[in-house]
Amino acid sequence: MGRTIGKMNDLKNSEVINRRRVINGEDDGLMQIAPLKHPFADEIFRTMLKNNWVPQEVNLQEDVEQWKKPGFLTENERRVYSRSLAFVSNLDGIQTANLTTNIVNQITSPEIILAIVRQAFEEALHVHSYATMIEALGFDPDEIYGMYKKDQELYAKNQYVLAAVNKISAQSFATGTFENDQLFLEACVANVILEGIYFYSAFLNFYVLRRNHKMPGSAQMIQFINRDEDMHLRLFINIVNTIKKEQPELWTPEFQERMVKNIEGAVEHELAWGLSCLREGVLGLNRENLTEYLHFVGNLRLKALGLPKKWTAENPFPWLDEFTQGNMTESNFFESTVKEYSTGSLEW
Repeated sequence: MGRTIGKMNDLKNSEVINRRRVINGEDDGLMQIAPLKHPFADEIFRTMLKNNWVPQEVNLQEDVEQWKKPGFLTENERRVYSRSLAFVSNLDGIQTANLTTNIVNQITSPEIILAIVRQAFEEALHVHSYATMIEALGFDPDEIYGMYKKDQELYAKNQYVLAAVNKISAQSFATGTFENDQLFLEACVANVILEGIYFYSAFLNFYVLRRNHKMPGSAQMIQFINRDEDMHLRLFINIVNTIKKEQPELWTPEFQERMVKNIEGAVEHELAWGLSCLREGVLGLNRENLTEYLHFVGNLRLKALGLPKKWTAENPFPWLDEFTQGNMTESNFFESTVKEYSTGSLEW
């Protein structure tokens, strides 16, 4: 439905605030965020501001030396690294456009708009970070960014992501009807999937290499990015659950079943891609533990949205907390509870 500047001069400020919703709410377009109707967004925005960093803070020299050193990385490790870099660089580009052209213009809560705009900035920063990695390691940019044209599994994965994004991409799309509101809510669930399943499994590959003392600068770059993505995941989980409360009629049994299938489909695509990367396995990653890992993560996303779990799975990689606690997460890698830290700092 969008914002309605100048249509509510007869309403008191308190009435405008009280009528605010994530979508289809009262809003004079002036971005007044005090008092807050959706305090979770302001909390997340403030934490995002403390996350300021730039890719130039990360030293990639050791990675360059390791990449060039004959025999230091196996061919399988090189393939896993380059394919993971190709996908995450594609994914952040897709997400930057999605947030700025599809999502934010439907939101009527100013504090949520601020958080999404900040997220879009961070996604653009990630695009720049991957370009920094590509340049430092001497990759052909066309080879990395265009890998999906030759890699069938990567192509299928990108297409699956785009299919979810494109449901609300038409210029004429607007919330305000039951059908369109459900489509928008589905797009928000797609953001939970993108931030909470696709990124996490790709990040795992970089962390596995780092755990084996390989490509440490790349893993540190991913750790900075991972810290941002944890907040993005938290933001969209809150957005979905708030829309559910404000417009409960949208959360029908049929819609819930479709969201479960969307998450199951994402896990299946992620697993197919991951297995095509691993082939015979790499550095402790294999078909069995990758499958359990993705089922475990999928269950967490279902639970966060109030949906039933689909798999019996535990975390097969408890060592991940070693990489993500410290200055990053207060609890663990999967729960996305981010604590405060000083700007630009990150320790292993």
